[in-house]
Amino acid sequence: MSVTIKEIAKHTGLSIPTVGNVLGRGAARYSAETRRRVQEAAKELGYRPNSSARSMRQGRIGCAALVLSRAHAEVLSHIPAGLVDGLDDELAAHNMHLAVSRLSDEQLSTADIVPKVLREYMADGMIVNYTHVIPGPLLELIHAHHTPAVFLNAKLDVDCVYPDDRGGAEMATRALLERGHRRIAFLHMAEPLSLYASEKFEDVWPMLHYSVAERTAGYRATMEAAGLVARVVYADRLVRQPDSVGVCRELLTGGQRPTAIISYSEHQTASAMVAAAGLGLSVPGDVVLVEFCPQRRSLAGVEIPNIAVPTREMGRRAVQMLMKKLGNGGQNCEPVRVPYEAMGAGLPGPGQE
Repeated sequence: MSVTIKEIAKHTGLSIPTVGNVLGRGAARYSAETRRRVQEAAKELGYRPNSSARSMRQGRIGCAALVLSRAHAEVLSHIPAGLVDGLDDELAAHNMHLAVSRLSDEQLSTADIVPKVLREYMADGMIVNYTHVIPGPLLELIHAHHTPAVFLNAKLDVDCVYPDDRGGAEMATRALLERGHRRIAFLHMAEPLSLYASEKFEDVWPMLHYSVAERTAGYRATMEAAGLVARVVYADRLVRQPDSVGVCRELLTGGQRPTAIISYSEHQTASAMVAAAGLGLSVPGDVVLVEFCPQRRSLAGVEIPNIAVPTREMGRRAVQMLMKKLGNGGQNCEPVRVPYEAMGAGLPGPGQE
């Protein structure tokens, strides 16, 4: 049987309103000694707050809905390692929890979907992990309903949290230059072009995630500032493993082959590794592979240096922004660009194992 505020009041000799306020939102009005007596008694008696009553007092339910796309989820609603940890940790700090809602593009464009998500998931607000090619009606509906919503890993005018991808690429390129590399390439394999009903890469480029252009621009600007030739390589056809390996093999062939390759993501690194092995090149002895990836990992027994995407911090910042919106009546927030951390030691120079 649950312990009531009345029982704590009897145990401490304090009034029921005093105990209720100390355990609620009015604790600051009471002395430290009164707060201590109530808190110690609550702990001793095993008191647990009633979440429904607390929600009524605060006008909140204590839940955030994480909205994902069902269509092409790995591309449009990718959840990288560490992101959910950051969301969950920060929500827990605010006595909130996370619910997950996976919706089709048709649902995301339906007039009643925004209030429906909040109603069915009993959520106070939405954290939208729909990163690009966002359905226009979804943004319009969020604004029309004045819904507290924050977009993750999407570059919008307001209410979004995303990593500083250009800064991350600049940092990685500088780190390689400082270790003596001069022939550095940037490798990007297009998302499956069938997703966009086109087989021409130049038609798809504007539809790719903003980070493709940002990382490419950061790499290119750093190379050009050093007086070096930037070499951006990408597949201009449907990306299949044999094709991507062929692109990497061509990149690694010839006298001007790069001594280092920056991969847009971990998905390209395996192709570069297979191509290098087929050409008799060692990694990292003949070519150093560096990848954008939240966590450092090993591939075929080789540890791959990573440009650590700040996914956990993105999750934390997204919740902080949502809490701000819940507290200010849903007013727009300025975008938050999350910086990358500096690359750690141990990045090989040319010809170093």
